[in-house]
Amino acid sequence: MNQLVSWLRLTELDRINLPDMAERIAQAEADGSVVEPRSYPGYPTWRLPRSHQRWWPSFDATLAKRRCGRTLETKLPDARTLGQLLHTAHGITGDFFRGPTPSAGGLQALELFVVNWQRGWLPEGVYHYDRCGHLLSQIVSVADAERWRELVPSLHQVEGGALLWLLIGDTPRVATKYGERGDRFLLLEAGHLMQNLCLVSTSLGLSTVPLGGCLEREVAQELKLPRGDRVLYAGVCGRSVE
Repeated sequence: MNQLVSWLRLTELDRINLPDMAERIAQAEADGSVVEPRSYPGYPTWRLPRSHQRWWPSFDATLAKRRCGRTLETKLPDARTLGQLLHTAHGITGDFFRGPTPSAGGLQALELFVVNWQRGWLPEGVYHYDRCGHLLSQIVSVADAERWRELVPSLHQVEGGALLWLLIGDTPRVATKYGERGDRFLLLEAGHLMQNLCLVSTSLGLSTVPLGGCLEREVAQELKLPRGDRVLYAGVCGRSVE
């Protein structure tokens, strides 16, 4: 706890460090570099059907229905449903790769990975959602449910589940502009994206359950993440049977 408090205090903004922060931000904006969302060329890919804008259910109805189901079906959502879910929650909907998730400095520093341990139209494995191509890149060709329940112990709170969401923060991408304070922004953004996944899942008749307990370093190794990436959040998705 002391280390956490120290980190929070270290990254606080005050009147002393504010000028340095403002100068760092101004310099990063003057450089004008645009970082493209991550992709995995050369890996097996599964293209997803293009999504369409829906007018029903209403946002109010979705908020009222959103719940964390403790018992979920294991059936894999069909390709159209998964494509709609991913694009609506995390797809590119504007210029400079903007999407529905608020992003510090517009850096779009969150990467979404999907673990599928069910047999179906999508083979078992670990996938990265490519926002530019609206496709899934298979990073790991195996995914054992029991293995992932070891890596994400809080999964034991939920029976069943079809897919596991893993939200990853690209620390170097935000550090250039925000320094050590960038990690704060990544945590905030992960919360925004998980809420998107929760609400869109509900609107599609599914349930996403956010999970706070995972073995971050071991998950990072399983995903073969670059050294600067941070595992921030996990969630399990499926149709609720409660």
